[in-house]
Amino acid sequence: MSGPVKTSRRYDASRRREQARATRRTVLEAAIALFLDRGYGATTMADVAGAAGVAVQTVYSTVGGKAALLKEAYDVAITGDDEPVAVTDRPEILAVKREADGLRKLELFAAYLAGVMARTARLDQVLQVAADADGDVARLRDALYAARYEGMTEFAENLRAHGLLRRGVTVARAADVLVAHMDPVNYVHLVAERGWSRREYQRWYVTVTAAVLFPSP
Repeated sequence: MSGPVKTSRRYDASRRREQARATRRTVLEAAIALFLDRGYGATTMADVAGAAGVAVQTVYSTVGGKAALLKEAYDVAITGDDEPVAVTDRPEILAVKREADGLRKLELFAAYLAGVMARTARLDQVLQVAADADGDVARLRDALYAARYEGMTEFAENLRAHGLLRRGVTVARAADVLVAHMDPVNYVHLVAERGWSRREYQRWYVTVTAAVLFPSP
């Protein structure tokens, strides 16, 4: 007769993974707060460790070096969480892909975009400034820009597949427009500097994007 199944090791492993994930979240939250408050250059790894309440070596082992901290902080800011789910597989984006009506598709994306911009626009400013003085951050900036183009090219292909692009607008040209309109600079200027509401920003995005990409009514 077999003995009882031992589960303590499995439980301990699960608990350790959750503790490690909680530590990672704390480190990234501390890094985001410091980057926004002091800037990238003025923030040290010791600063992040102190704010997170962990050893400096824990910051390195949990996330990595300073540029890796900025990258992971940006990734978390984009999604709003640390769940291992790609942006393209998130419910908001899947809803955009499925929607057949052009204006409604842009409205859904604008609502999603406004949330992303609220979390990332100021951090993007930190990144842009840091990229001028740090090669690792410059490479991160270029990678993020390439990822933005990849995502908007996929969006443009989806618009074409639904027959929404006006005659003469190619996928490449549509991607150019989508990337330009989603630039964090627009959100910062309109919302942070000029005092627009997020709803007004969303209406602006839908209006200007539809005017360029869709056939005239």
